[in-house]
Amino acid sequence: MSVTATSGTRISHAKLRRLEDAGLVARDTGHPVHAGQPVAPADAGRAALFAARRAPTTQTPKVPACPGTSPSTPAQRR
Repeated sequence: MSVTATSGTRISHAKLRRLEDAGLVARDTGHPVHAGQPVAPADAGRAALFAARRAPTTQTPKVPACPGTSPSTPAQRR
């Protein structure tokens, strides 16, 4: 037994149970299993999806100066 997501991805029953147990998805038990039960993300699932889709903030790391060197300045050409 499996569930098919709107994207076409098949989710096994075991994985569906793990997602349910984690509180990430909820099944509409008003429909019988053999007729197809709608599955939707729970609030925690929506929050997890939103967090995964946010663009990570990137900061350029500051490179520490080597000990005993002066601050970097453009080299002068002679």
